[in-house]
Amino acid sequence: MLSERENRRLHEIEVQLRLTDPRLVRRFSALNTALRAPARHGGRLLAGFARDRRTVHGSGPFPTMLLGTALVVLLLGAVLVSVPVVVAGILVAGLALAVAATTGPQAHPGTA
Repeated sequence: MLSERENRRLHEIEVQLRLTDPRLVRRFSALNTALRAPARHGGRLLAGFARDRRTVHGSGPFPTMLLGTALVVLLLGAVLVSVPVVVAGILVAGLALAVAATTGPQAHPGTA
């Protein structure tokens, strides 16, 4: 909870921002509208965003295995202090992320 003095100061800052930066006010208004609007699959905007986001795991087992392999190679390169092994791990990780980005999400069983 804010004290009365802090509330007054916050209100003064808000009024000053409204007067000096109307573009910022429009942005916050648009964000507030978007947060209150339902997402495509139900729920709020941020909940829908987290659900609809692409992931390495959502693209299937191949990118996930590639990423796991890349992490093991990176760890091995770090332990052996071998730059070529670390570079190879970075390349495999990049490949895994590229495969995950270009393949569509796998169909999951669900209700009709």
